[in-house]
Amino acid sequence: MNMLMPPAAKRAKQTAHLELDDVYGIKALLSDEYKKDITLIKVHSCQLESKQQLQAVIQELAQKLPHFQHLKRVHDRNVLICPTADIKDTLELHLKQHQISDNVLQALCRNVNVVEVPASSAKLRVQYDQMIKYWPCKFHPDKYAESLQNGSNFTVSQRLFHKRMAQLLRSLSKDLNEDQPVAICVDPRQPSIVAIAGSNSDSSHQHCVMWLVDHVARSQQGGAWQSQLDFVQDKQNTRRTLRGLPQTYYDYLQRHEHCQDLQYGAELPRRGYSEQSTDDQVTSADNDNLSKYGPYLCTGYDIYLLREPCLMCSMALVHSRVKRIFFLEQSENGALTTSFQLHSVKELNHHYEVFQFTT
Repeated sequence: MNMLMPPAAKRAKQTAHLELDDVYGIKALLSDEYKKDITLIKVHSCQLESKQQLQAVIQELAQKLPHFQHLKRVHDRNVLICPTADIKDTLELHLKQHQISDNVLQALCRNVNVVEVPASSAKLRVQYDQMIKYWPCKFHPDKYAESLQNGSNFTVSQRLFHKRMAQLLRSLSKDLNEDQPVAICVDPRQPSIVAIAGSNSDSSHQHCVMWLVDHVARSQQGGAWQSQLDFVQDKQNTRRTLRGLPQTYYDYLQRHEHCQDLQYGAELPRRGYSEQSTDDQVTSADNDNLSKYGPYLCTGYDIYLLREPCLMCSMALVHSRVKRIFFLEQSENGALTTSFQLHSVKELNHHYEVFQFTT
């Protein structure tokens, strides 16, 4: 029996992993179009008398009444003509106004009825499964979107790391920051902690995000804000910089055994990248640019927050081009799920993914 038992150290590690799984879940916050219920619209349709009519009817409808791109226009011999709401007088007059030829007009005006069909395309298979109950639909599965929806987008080791960061946010807030918000920036390639920042009793949680962005800038030999904190000083000829880590937080992490296996520091800026970069370069492939060009703002980085950021801070993270945001607690003026979904605004020139830890 004992031969089947893993070593004590391995058992302890497995237990710690189980405890993290018990405490925190991770939920992707998708835009409303992935969650909305199926809406139906009324449509005029007809049943053709023969299959020989199909080619001429479908070809002319596609040219002159190009509706229903998300639906199959024909089901058996039933053909979707146009939304009922588009018809002002009669179907025949409506078709004549769109210059439908006489032979197609005659075919469309026989055996006419009104049916309900889905109003828009499906984003996820669960929506598609509901839609096909009403009418055959076109659907091109997005495997990554499906993985976000069902929670399979992270590997086991990735999920455990994210949950460790959630636990660390709690610990840093309680032990070092008087239960005030804390934020952590991570380079997910190692993964490695790039920067840490916390607000205090004299500031609100918005400042926590703004300080974090500034601390990341410090790791890139920048930074605009004057801070009273001492930061870790790099050793000569170092290949990674710890300049984004306040000394107090770094010392805390070094003292605690459960943080000993974490990696710290950011890749050093690559010569000439910040001067040569353009918004187009960064926007084209944010996930690849960190590896290709090196650090630039927060491109490719993950941000972990104790609280959901407000609109100002959420926009600052857009401009900083973060890859993903993870947060624990919702805020009254939060801009990612509570009062707004900034990351789902299509007009923005950068979009990050958002995840919430659940308990």
